[in-house]
Amino acid sequence: MHKKRISEADLEEVFDDILGNSLPGEVDTSSILLVGATLLAAGVVFGIFTVGKRSGKLLSTVVEIKRS
Repeated sequence: MHKKRISEADLEEVFDDILGNSLPGEVDTSSILLVGATLLAAGVVFGIFTVGKRSGKLLSTVVEIKRS
């Protein structure tokens, strides 16, 4: 029977094939920047919407006509 020793390099090669280049615990910095930019853009859009809605209420006049 043929006994072949498994080296550390063999194991690393197999793990790289299965897991890819990065492990699940590692975080890519570009993804963090992308999430941060998305949250910042959403905050800016929400702020503009809120300010615009408020200024629309302040500048509009409501006229009530009552018949007697």
